Amino acid sequence: MNLSQIEAFCTVADTGSVSEAARVLDCNRTKLSMAIKALEKELDTSLFVRSKNNVTLSETGKAIYKDCENLLVTASRIKQTCAQVSGEYETEVWIAHDDSLPDKLWQDLTIALNQHYAAISFNVVLASSGDLANLVETSQVDFAFGVDYEAVDDPRLIYQPLGKIRMMSVCRADHRLSKLPRVSDEVLRDAMQVSLAYLNEKDNPELQPFSLQYIGFSSFEYMLKTILSEGLWGVLPEPLIRQYLREQQLSVIKHTYGLTQADYCMYTSAGMSEHPAMSWLADQIADFLFTF
Repeated sequence: MNLSQIEAFCTVADTGSVSEAARVLDCNRTKLSMAIKALEKELDTSLFVRSKNNVTLSETGKAIYKDCENLLVTASRIKQTCAQVSGEYETEVWIAHDDSLPDKLWQDLTIALNQHYAAISFNVVLASSGDLANLVETSQVDFAFGVDYEAVDDPRLIYQPLGKIRMMSVCRADHRLSKLPRVSDEVLRDAMQVSLAYLNEKDNPELQPFSLQYIGFSSFEYMLKTILSEGLWGVLPEPLIRQYLREQQLSVIKHTYGLTQADYCMYTSAGMSEHPAMSWLADQIADFLFTF
């Protein structure tokens, strides 16, 4: 049994397809199938139930899946620890964040980071909230910050809540929805919506549009501009729209889910040692969110 076989097993289990798993791992399908068969031979059991179009875990496969996943997490932790001890990790840090918090805040925090930790190069990129967990999980970035829509128990990730953020269903103040004393599901579904789009291939029910007709954008800022210019409705974070609410350019829709709360989180790979720069950044963001 080796880590390549375990990774093959977990990836096929996650994707439900040998072909898709080969694509994800960027390897030959035949080689992947051989790895699975070698693992099954060594364990003297069938790990999958195979049909014409897909594969599903057998009862034995289900029983060992979590342990196999934990093995991969442990292996990743060992590699990360060695990289940190050797100093490789300290030279450059990639950070992804959504735009649920104001741009000015991120500009100020990035400059302060550079001043406090001059020996480290920080690459800060903007991403859709729906892509943050996947970016960390696939090692495209080291850390991510944003609204947590997934809220799933994933042993490969650590979700550290930094505070609550209010999500508001809003429309322009002159929109017909703002005039209604109560908005039903049926009325809201018939109104054109602007929603949050993401590239992550995992289905996320929390990000599915509510309306029958919608336009999707990867940033809250684009959603906000479209709501203001085109008269659509959408769900936006309070820190981004507080000014527009005060100026009565936007109104909160009087619907059951007009006001909800979500966790604003820092995403980290499981096993990643605490990074002083990220601990500082997390504290700054937590202090900002406390004001809301």
